[in-house]
Amino acid sequence: MQQVEVQDLRVDRLNIRDSLDSSDASAPRPTAHTNDLHLDLLPPYQVSAPDTAIDTEPASLQENVMEPPPELSQEQRSNTDNSITDATSTTEQGQISSLKDAAADYGLDIDSPASSKSARESQKWLHDDTPTVAVEMPTSSEDDNKPQSVAVQETASIVSSDFTQTSINANLGDKEAQVALGDMYLDGEGVQQDYQAAIEWFLRAADQGYAIGQRRVGYMYHYGLGVTQDYFAALTWNLKAADQGDAGAQSNVGILHREGQGTSQDFFKAMEWHLKAAAQEDVDSYTHIGNLYFYGEGVPGHYKRAIDWYYKAAEKNDSFAQSNLGGMYRDGNGVARDYSKAMEWFLKAADQGHPDAQENIGGLYRDGCGVAKDVRKAIEWYVKAANQGSATAQHNIGCLYYDGHDYSLAMTWFRKAADQDYMEAQCSVGLMYQNGHGAPVDYSQASRWFFKAARQGHSQAQYILGGLYEYGDGVPQDVTTAMEWYLEAGRQGHMEALGRLYYLRQYGASFY
Repeated sequence: MQQVEVQDLRVDRLNIRDSLDSSDASAPRPTAHTNDLHLDLLPPYQVSAPDTAIDTEPASLQENVMEPPPELSQEQRSNTDNSITDATSTTEQGQISSLKDAAADYGLDIDSPASSKSARESQKWLHDDTPTVAVEMPTSSEDDNKPQSVAVQETASIVSSDFTQTSINANLGDKEAQVALGDMYLDGEGVQQDYQAAIEWFLRAADQGYAIGQRRVGYMYHYGLGVTQDYFAALTWNLKAADQGDAGAQSNVGILHREGQGTSQDFFKAMEWHLKAAAQEDVDSYTHIGNLYFYGEGVPGHYKRAIDWYYKAAEKNDSFAQSNLGGMYRDGNGVARDYSKAMEWFLKAADQGHPDAQENIGGLYRDGCGVAKDVRKAIEWYVKAANQGSATAQHNIGCLYYDGHDYSLAMTWFRKAADQDYMEAQCSVGLMYQNGHGAPVDYSQASRWFFKAARQGHSQAQYILGGLYEYGDGVPQDVTTAMEWYLEAGRQGHMEALGRLYYLRQYGASFY
């Protein structure tokens, strides 16, 4: 079975990152903007090429729609209706009061004045807290002198022996061993990765009332590993564990309420569950509570209180909180702007492999904030994040190569990000085709990529697409469709689009 990266439901992290826009439009027929920065051509970094080659033929624009998972049986739902209802149904005023009472019970204070905040897009970071089975490595000087191949063989033997013993204990009904064996199948440790086998062992432990097993089952349902993805079932199993006081499950229930997965969205309930987990020193929940304060969800928005919670988590070496603190210092939210402190916190998180922190360090070097401007170092840090799949980092690398006039590499990086459905990159790919940068001029391909970005609400792509329809470049000339796209862009405040819309309404298609 193919190895895949597994992440857990434990953390929905605040994503504080910047973006780099390489396009500018001030004319009816927009073109890519190249700024005055001239760089030596930068060497390609060792990363995998895009999975698909740059298209030469237009593909269908129809979206792929996933079939919804089957409903749970009536018996399954009836067994959990009461617990779900209890966890979601109170009046807003009562929720606020109960939150304050809960906070007091846990020695925590959530009452604070409201403060203004800027809008930010939040990306959810979910990671796995599944413990892998520990393997004790040889440490004697005699072992140090052994050939590497021998050491590897001995390690494999230890893992195999550990799997065998765990299997015996699990089959004897040991619930902890059942979870450990499920973890082995989940991670592919000492055995071939098998999600169905993993959830079967988690269910055996869960059926014995073991909270960790119940949480694991909820995790599997949330991500559809070995079972059909089902948020309601994920909530149900996490509630079973949360009601036993499992802090990880309590945090998960908080996330599900915040996201409205398996239940209606309820920020008050999210805060309540995270407070319960925080009272048990659940580090993830410290960060969740900070996020809720940052966005003013369930509590009045308050940057300083968000920072307080981030510090609690960051001091426990939580990389997400460390990255968030870096963003707060960089942007001056709740603290005086301090690029040195921003870099300090970003580096702490980046050293743990946190992609957002790596990307943000790249941004500091790119813009010369707190450090000497260094485009090569910016790309080095962006590449670290890009190799972990960060679409924004991939797009930023493409923009820097574009500014250095290496259009081939720029197109490569734009495509990597665009293939992840990142609308900024999709617009950039469209501009590359429109202007013949990194690929021959191809208005048909340009219109395809502009459409991908436009349907996601990218106002610049909507404006450009309107221009293609107005002039019949790569698409049939259709002034009515052009006006529709100009209107979509205009609704987002795109002034050039409003100008074209006004012009066409005044003069109509007969002008052409």
